[in-house]
Amino acid sequence: MTATDVQDVLSQRTPHLLLDRILELVPNERIIAIKSVSSNDPFFQDDGMSSPVMSGALILETMTQAATTILLSNKDLSGQRPTFSQAQKIEFHRDVNPGDQLRIEVEVTKRKEETITFEGKVLCNDAIVCEGGLLFTLTQQPTKAQIHPTASVHPTAILGKDVIVGPYSIIGENVQIGDKTRIEAHVYIEKWTKIGEENHIHFGSVIGSGPQDMKYQGEKSWVVIGDRNQIREYVTINRATGKNEVTQIGSDNMFLTNVHIGHNCVVGNSTTLANMVHVGGHVVIDDKAIIGGLTGVHQFVRVGRGSMSGGYSRLIQDVPPFMLCDGNPAYVRNLNVVGLRRAGLSATELKELKNAYKLLYRSSMNIKQALEEIETGACETDQIKLLIEFLKEGSSRGISKKTSIEESETD
Repeated sequence: MTATDVQDVLSQRTPHLLLDRILELVPNERIIAIKSVSSNDPFFQDDGMSSPVMSGALILETMTQAATTILLSNKDLSGQRPTFSQAQKIEFHRDVNPGDQLRIEVEVTKRKEETITFEGKVLCNDAIVCEGGLLFTLTQQPTKAQIHPTASVHPTAILGKDVIVGPYSIIGENVQIGDKTRIEAHVYIEKWTKIGEENHIHFGSVIGSGPQDMKYQGEKSWVVIGDRNQIREYVTINRATGKNEVTQIGSDNMFLTNVHIGHNCVVGNSTTLANMVHVGGHVVIDDKAIIGGLTGVHQFVRVGRGSMSGGYSRLIQDVPPFMLCDGNPAYVRNLNVVGLRRAGLSATELKELKNAYKLLYRSSMNIKQALEEIETGACETDQIKLLIEFLKEGSSRGISKKTSIEESETD
C-alpha cells in the first residue's frame, strides 16, 4: 500500500499523514509500515534548529496511525469507530533526524468488547527508536439527525444521533434532544427543554412553552424529560415558574392525546395519563400511577405510587399510594387490588395494605388516628412503609377523603 492507498483508510491528509508505505497488513492482527523522514517534511520547517529532530509526539503518532490502519482495515466494525485512548509505558531511545527511515511495527495483544490493546515499536536501521503500548476504544459511529427540509432547528439546539425531526416541526434555542428520539410533524419544542433518549413525540405537541402562571416573569426555567416516553398528539408540557426551576418528567411514561402538564410538576416513571387529563401546577405524580381520561388534577395535589384514578374525576386532594379513587370530587373507593396483583405483590404485601386500607377508609378513625394504628401493627413490607411515609408528608391539599358508610357498603 502506498501513501495514496493509506488515504483510502485513514482520515489524515498531508501534512498530518505520516505513513508513506504499508509493507505488511494482517487485519485485526499486525502491520508493518514505513516513514521516510526528510528535511522537507512540514514539521521541520522554520524550527530554527541547525540539526532538526523529529519530536517524540510525531513518532508516537506514526504508531497510532499504524494501529488505526489495522482497525479500519476491518470492514465489520458494526457502526463503531476506533478512538485512541491511552499511551502505555512509552519509551524513547534515540533521536530521529532527516534522512532516517522509520519502520513501524504494531500488533494487537489483547481485545475485549470495546477495548483493544496494541504493542508497537519504531525502528531505524534495526535500532529501536520508540516502543510501548497503545489502548484504543471502540465507540458508536455517530449519525446525523434526520431533519425534514421544512423543519426549523435553532443553531444552538443539540440533537443526538438518529434523532428524527418531522415536517414543519420547530426546535427552539438551547434545546437538547437525546439519541433515537423521534419528533413527528408540527411539534413545537421551545427553549430551555432537555429531552432524553428514545422518546416518541407525536403530531402537534408543544413542549417547553412558558408557564400559564401570573407569577411568571420570563425567568429562565426548564422542562426536563427522561427516556422512552410516548407523548401522543397535542400534549402540552409547560416549563416551570421560578429561576432555574424545573418541570420534571421521568421515563417510560404514556401521555395520551390532549394531556396537559402544568408548570413545576414532577411526574415519575411508568405512569399513564389517559386522554385529556389536565394537571395543574406543582402536582407530583409518583411512579406507576394511572389517571383516567378527562380527569382534572388540582394544583399542589400528590398522586401516590401505583394508585388508579377513574375517568371523569376531579382530584382536589392527595391520592395515597395503591388506592383506587373516583368521582367529582374524587373519593377513595378501594385498594387498587387488580393493579397490585398485576404488579406481582405477594400475599403478605397485599395483606398489610388491605389492613391499612380498612383502618384508613373503613373505620371511624380519622387519618391521624388510623396512621397511628397502622404503625403499631406489622410494617415489614416496602409498600406499607411507602404508604406511611406518604401520609406523614406535609400536604397543602389534604388526603383524599373516605366514602360514606352507605357508599362503602355498596362498593
